Amino acid sequence: MGKTLENLIRLHKYRVDEKRRVLGVLYGELNDLEQRLKDLYAQIANEQQIAQSSPEQAMFSYGRFHQRAMLIRDEIVEAIAEKEQEVEAARDDVNEAFRELKVYEQAEKNRKEREEEERQRKENIEMDEIAMNLYRNNQD
Repeated sequence: MGKTLENLIRLHKYRVDEKRRVLGVLYGELNDLEQRLKDLYAQIANEQQIAQSSPEQAMFSYGRFHQRAMLIRDEIVEAIAEKEQEVEAARDDVNEAFRELKVYEQAEKNRKEREEEERQRKENIEMDEIAMNLYRNNQD
């Protein structure tokens, strides 16, 4: 039983690690999307400054740029919302895998405690027998 639990614990630790790795990748992707959004806002601000410095040229180019930037912004915001849902689902997976791991670790701990109690009980019986034999030998 001990080896079986040890193998199950090792398997579940691996699963927890894998799920944590997936969660880390998703967090990285979410950060990338958020950075893209920040970069887009910075680019919009830059284009606005350029448009203010050259109004006659801005009439032709800034309007199209702004429309396209808003479309890109909407796509990024939607992608961020989807990625946040994926992160939440992955976080739930990690938590569930961790709970399963803890069940097996607790079972292993309980098994070891029972084995230790049994060893102590046998040792006490053996010591009692030795003491009784010594007592009998001293009585003779």
